[in-house]
Amino acid sequence: MGIFTSESKQCSPVGAAKLFKAIVLDYSNVWPKALPGFIQSAETIEGDGGSGSIKKLTLVEGYVKHKVDALDAENFVYHYSIIEGTVLPENLEKISNEYKLVPSADGGCIIKSINKYYTKGDEQLTEEFLNVGKEKSAAFTKAVEAYLLANPDYK
Repeated sequence: MGIFTSESKQCSPVGAAKLFKAIVLDYSNVWPKALPGFIQSAETIEGDGGSGSIKKLTLVEGYVKHKVDALDAENFVYHYSIIEGTVLPENLEKISNEYKLVPSADGGCIIKSINKYYTKGDEQLTEEFLNVGKEKSAAFTKAVEAYLLANPDYK
């Protein structure tokens, strides 16, 4: 098994607390609304939403299961692993994602992420593959951000 790591940083005009709530704590309500052409529903199928919980996203085409590895709402830190689903390529055992939202002086936040891809056997991943993962992650965040900006009453 190999581990391939990709890191990225993204700026958001949305505050850390609000964005963290929408992405992590209120995901079952926000994700299907923010990404209606991709996510049909989101639910916690095991646990209380904290560490060790399993979340399932029913996609327009398939599904994905996440295991919550760590959740620190006070410091806006969220770690989870994609452990099963139609979006997990056959050559990967899992994908672990670590997010930290850091409040910025302008009222927005900086999103720092580390993505670790755990391959099966001696599989190798290309830089292009890792970049596609970064782009998908950024697009997801931008969709949630756009939803929040379009719905300023969301708290």
